[in-house]
Amino acid sequence: MAEDNNTPEIGPKDELIDAIAQLDDEGDRVIELKDEVTGETTKAIVESTFLFNGNTYVVLIIDTDEEEDVSEYVIMRFVDKDGEVLLENVVDKEEDVIYDYYDKLCEELYGDDEESEDE
Repeated sequence: MAEDNNTPEIGPKDELIDAIAQLDDEGDRVIELKDEVTGETTKAIVESTFLFNGNTYVVLIIDTDEEEDVSEYVIMRFVDKDGEVLLENVVDKEEDVIYDYYDKLCEELYGDDEESEDE
């Protein structure tokens, strides 16, 4: 039986995000990411989660330049390490496939917003 990647997953991972995220003034779910190597922390807004090939991914929006109001999104994967659920970066060889899948998923769900904004 083929796996349905369009089915949103609701469960422990979403509960984890709700538990670690704090609502900011605009009602966005904000989490703090800590780099295990450098110890540097970054705040990110949880945009959405999705299921792809048996893995759960989270889409995070990160401000890259607060003065210019520039932000980018990053996709991370949930992993279970010794019973603890963590987020990890997507490995380079999978990155294009996962970002392309997310772009197609957004297009299916929301259509082409750029066309409607230009009209």
